[in-house]
Amino acid sequence: MPVPLGALYGGGMKIGVDLDATITAYPAFFAAFTAAMSAAGHEIHVITNRVPGTEAFVGELLAEHGITYHVIHIARDKASYILREGISVLFDDMDEYFAMLPERVAVFKVREHYNFDFAEHRWR
Repeated sequence: MPVPLGALYGGGMKIGVDLDATITAYPAFFAAFTAAMSAAGHEIHVITNRVPGTEAFVGELLAEHGITYHVIHIARDKASYILREGISVLFDDMDEYFAMLPERVAVFKVREHYNFDFAEHRWR
């Protein structure tokens, strides 16, 4: 559910959330989380590495999952966007998208079969 940026009040956080293998891995959690964070005055940026020009399709997927958001941004270089926009929290599944972010950006890594060994109980 897109929310107009003008609906934000105060100095809320900017929160970045990846789509594939993050929102799509835990859609119920991210539907509740993004709704609650938006209602609390925080700005939700869905940042995904998809084909440029597919924002409308991404918006449809987000609607199907009940995700509340303010901005959809398609980017290969997520770190540049995160720094430029002042995003302070990121949820993503791929190290390459957050390894170079400064310490001031909180990162929550989403476990998937390719980045976490569930049998050995350790990150890959």
